[in-house]
Amino acid sequence: MSGGRRRGPARRRGRVHPQLVLGAVLVGLVLVTALVSLVWTPYDPEHAGAERLLPPGAEHWFGTDRFGRDVFSQVMAGAQITLLVGLVAVGIAAVVGVPLGVLAGMLQGSGRGRPAAVLMRGSDILLAFPGLLLAIVLGAVYGAGTVTAMVALGIGSIPAFARVARSGTLQVMRADYVLAARAANRGNLAIAARHVLPNIAGTVLVQCSVNFAIAVLAEAGLSFLGLGTPPPTPSWGRMLQESQQFLGVADHLAIVPGVAIAVAVLGFNLLGDGLRDVLDPRLASTGPAAEHVAVDAGTGVRHEPDGTAAEPALDLRGLTVRTQSGRALLSDLSLRVAAGERVGLIGESGSGKTMTALAALGLLPDGVSATGHVGLAGVDGNLLDRGERALARLRGREISMVFQEPMTALNPLMRVGRQVAEAMTVHGVPHGTASRRAADLLAEVGLPDGAARRYPHELSGGQRQRVVLAMALANAPAVLVADEPTTALDVTVQRQVLDLVVRLVRDRGAGLLFITHDLAVVSQVCERVVVLLDGVVVEEGPVAEVFAHPRHEYTRRLLAASALEPLAVEAAGPGADGRSAATAGQSPSAPEPLIRVEDVTRTYASRGQTVHALRGVSLEVREGQRFGIVGESGSGKSTLLRIVSGLDQATSGRVASAGVDLSPAGTGRAGTAPSGGARGVGGPTASPDLGDLRAALQLVFQDPYGSLDPRMTVGDIVAEPLLNPANVRDGGPRTAAARRDAVREMLDAVGLPLDATERYPHQFSGGQRQRIAIARALVCRPRILVADEPVSALDVSVRRQVLDLLARLADEYALTLLLVSHDLGVVRHVCDHVAVMHDGLIVEQGPTAQVYDDPRHEYTRRLRAATPLLR
Repeated sequence: MSGGRRRGPARRRGRVHPQLVLGAVLVGLVLVTALVSLVWTPYDPEHAGAERLLPPGAEHWFGTDRFGRDVFSQVMAGAQITLLVGLVAVGIAAVVGVPLGVLAGMLQGSGRGRPAAVLMRGSDILLAFPGLLLAIVLGAVYGAGTVTAMVALGIGSIPAFARVARSGTLQVMRADYVLAARAANRGNLAIAARHVLPNIAGTVLVQCSVNFAIAVLAEAGLSFLGLGTPPPTPSWGRMLQESQQFLGVADHLAIVPGVAIAVAVLGFNLLGDGLRDVLDPRLASTGPAAEHVAVDAGTGVRHEPDGTAAEPALDLRGLTVRTQSGRALLSDLSLRVAAGERVGLIGESGSGKTMTALAALGLLPDGVSATGHVGLAGVDGNLLDRGERALARLRGREISMVFQEPMTALNPLMRVGRQVAEAMTVHGVPHGTASRRAADLLAEVGLPDGAARRYPHELSGGQRQRVVLAMALANAPAVLVADEPTTALDVTVQRQVLDLVVRLVRDRGAGLLFITHDLAVVSQVCERVVVLLDGVVVEEGPVAEVFAHPRHEYTRRLLAASALEPLAVEAAGPGADGRSAATAGQSPSAPEPLIRVEDVTRTYASRGQTVHALRGVSLEVREGQRFGIVGESGSGKSTLLRIVSGLDQATSGRVASAGVDLSPAGTGRAGTAPSGGARGVGGPTASPDLGDLRAALQLVFQDPYGSLDPRMTVGDIVAEPLLNPANVRDGGPRTAAARRDAVREMLDAVGLPLDATERYPHQFSGGQRQRIAIARALVCRPRILVADEPVSALDVSVRRQVLDLLARLADEYALTLLLVSHDLGVVRHVCDHVAVMHDGLIVEQGPTAQVYDDPRHEYTRRLRAATPLLR
């Protein structure tokens, strides 16, 4: 395995769940009591045989009731009714409500909202008849009794289960792993069985435990009202009803059944919560493996700062951060940021970069503690010794932080101007002054007039990051901590935000701690760099010196991985001769393009307006070609990708992928099938469900974690495309043993150990998860591999590994590769041909070297200029 350690199969039950154990004990107590009462009770629970209203004693442990019946015997026999009512009521509700909710959620998730709404409105009608009211109505018609109560409570709970199942299904249907299952030619029933139901099972279990408790309490209430279990059959609810007139005289008559009900309710609630946690492999297994190789920190070189200021703006000395188990996340870290200095903190995921920032601001998560010294200029003492109230007065005023994801850092229900003003009012600035300064700040960061009145979702990603930056600088802090502030941004927006950060901190004389894994960004923004590995500083110094003459092996590896050299000319595929795709397609001897897009448009209706995602796009991808599509967010890349993959349909134009005509009705060739199915280019095919295309084309998604079902083992994930016989070529794996062999072969091809089949996605690093996604896409040996931003979320060294892996597999398996990215450097490293998209149009296309070295369109030149390069 490249870059990682081999590990044995994970133990599914990594720890004891106290609530599961306690819940099982309590439920077991109720169950055993009910079973024993079927064959034995100390006394006859339905007939009197002793003195009335005896207190608890040696002969009658819980006393006797007003008829002289033994209370302990009644409690034992009453457990039968409790279990029967609860199980039957929950069973009726779950058996009807869960399939109803799953069906409605899948219909709505696939764009058929009207039938989904009809299904849910039908279940909502039941909400007008709560279980108790329905029991009263049914009791009046059919007579009161246990059966009537069970049926009424079950029917009344159907809407609750339907709503829970629908909500969970909608969430699952939006996940990339469901889209991957669709791309793997899996039908709706298979998706429901393998993805939807397992992922909502925990929520349904909790709902079952809650509704069991509700049913027990409701039956007790019905019996209390005389509408439940009829006398003389023992029932905990009836015992409560009969005890009301003896309160204060014989309190044990109410206490005993009340405690029994509480034990049953508590037991089932704890059992449901415990089962939910045990069945979630993310909570029951070991944590993710680190993909990089550990390096001895003792060989690292550590330099003292050059002392540009007498007192550092931020001073971290001997900072150590540990978990409750004693694992060190940071070890003896020392770092200084002088006033006006820009320091970069670099390292891969898991190195401790974000933990350093959180420790400096006193925002460590629960279960994590810090020791050492954190000092701020002008603030006495060690910040680690201060309480939350004291630290809150410093955050935003003396030290501020810009978070990685602006959408989650902003309140979605509050206008951005008010959020910027609030950053000042919490530190005592009057509301009027804060509002005026907020408007000035938003203008200073380059937002248009009126931006203060908008909500976060009404702004672009770059605009939201500008709002977060304005909030962080609102009180002119001495130190600004920026945690990966441009990772999610396009290259042109990234350049704008970086230039803005540098200008604002320079104008205010603030110290900047810039956290990132991108060395090119550090080379453009920072003056000094600190390299972090496994929580230890392994190298630091001026940027130019460290990057030109790295002393530590880890730094050298990061620098080597950051330099993406262009694809070698001899490795280039078709189209490397300088002709455009359109020109190549005119050659009479050239083979038919594997993917052809002609004058394709795609429009959406949004709030009464028409959004043009694609506006007359044309391109051709030939067999064996490595074709790249590059552009910023909103340019139409992903829309085009979904259309050629059969996951969306064009509004107009002609589309053909792998011999399947995907053109909308009225725009395909004569004789093609009507809209709604997969069509062969020469006529209708026998596969209206896009099966032919799914067998020939597979996808690798941007988010390597979101595209893998967290409740499936890696072996099941990679094998899933093989479960559909249509995806298996002649001679391919068709038995379970053959599928296992194919999975092992593919995992070995992508550099993962064979024991990975028994582990879960969360037990792997980001790069390893992307390798799993690639293995799943290639296990059925497709002709076309489509990769949508496959490395944008990865560290630089992992990015290099995955890109090289894609290039190697494309050669070994004779793949046609369609790669989408916002980074010209990534496309230049892998692809021989590139199309540049902007605002729904292809503004330039041709051989990658030609487009990169001699761009003809102004937008392409801007993309290239904005791409950060190591200096």
